[in-house]
Amino acid sequence: MRRAISITVLSALAGLAQAQDTTPFDCSQFLKFGNDIPTTKAAFEKNPETMAWNWFVCLNQFSPTQASNRVWETMKPSDQVYLPDGAAPGAYASPVPPPTEVITQARTLGMDLNRTFHNINATQQVDGLALHMGGAVPAAQKGNPVRFQLLMGQDTFDYIVQRQVYNMNGQAALPDNLDFPATSWELKAAWLWIGSDTTYRQTLANDGYYIGQAYFQQDDGTYQVGYAALSGLHVVNKLDDNWVWTTFENINNSKYTVTNAPTPTPMTNTTGPTPAAKPVNVSFQASNPTLSKYELIGVEYQPVTQVLANSQLESAFQNTSSCLACHGTAAYSNDKGYFNFALKQGGGIVYPTTPLPASDFAGYKKLDFVWSLKRAQWQR
Repeated sequence: MRRAISITVLSALAGLAQAQDTTPFDCSQFLKFGNDIPTTKAAFEKNPETMAWNWFVCLNQFSPTQASNRVWETMKPSDQVYLPDGAAPGAYASPVPPPTEVITQARTLGMDLNRTFHNINATQQVDGLALHMGGAVPAAQKGNPVRFQLLMGQDTFDYIVQRQVYNMNGQAALPDNLDFPATSWELKAAWLWIGSDTTYRQTLANDGYYIGQAYFQQDDGTYQVGYAALSGLHVVNKLDDNWVWTTFENINNSKYTVTNAPTPTPMTNTTGPTPAAKPVNVSFQASNPTLSKYELIGVEYQPVTQVLANSQLESAFQNTSSCLACHGTAAYSNDKGYFNFALKQGGGIVYPTTPLPASDFAGYKKLDFVWSLKRAQWQR
């Protein structure tokens, strides 16, 4: 018990020290770590939570090349990388335009055609379940799922194309393990669907949510087009060999998302903010008004037993969620398929919170923590 308390106190003290670090951060080359990886890594290891917030701020600045979009919105969505027919994806800087039906609806709604339209088709979390909206959402939205999206940076994309692992054919032919460059980035976003409800949209904007433009395809093939609110964001990069795992969410999520219990209750985060994150949150929220309702939940990069979750992305299994340990199992075998990281326990399943031993991956090619590769299809 005394050891657990001392670790908590030390973590809180580390967070206080970070909160007092007011060194200006240069966003101009942050995706390349300022072209000085050793210096950036040293700064990160000294103040992980501060660096996580610096990255979050930089990602949310307006893009110098696409002025209507935030920097992170210009990253490549995974649905434009892992194509349904397994074909090679188009160039990173050439985004695929939304379907014609989406553009037609967007014009009718008076939406900004110069802004990104996020394809938010996904609703299943890792455990196969969905997180549902409830609480203060309009009646028409109650019970509807929170939606998800994966994006990647250019160096991640370029390596996938170089190794030709954008389809299953390339993964099956891998002669060795993957090893992404240090400047690789991946993001996973969670969205509350708004649609065209202007009152609800303003309510969420008042609660500090970033409002994006989005669409998704319905079961009948038609499209829903409208606005969505960013409720959570995983920000991941390979500054460390085990990758760096950071996660943010809006502090008001419990007002709009609920558990899957028979009588739903507000969805909260049981893993953070960590003691080290709390004072850093206060500091950055005060100096970044447009991001003041987002908070860092925590940071992972050391291969030890740990739990870290985003209430919007790992809702029902937060107590067995470890980004590093789970993604550390990313591996493929021609005989066994993708590695199964679901562990049987007590008549159910849990997920690893401690990195698994190398012996567990005999006969597999490691995919360097990048589970998005599982979205690849066979070339047809």
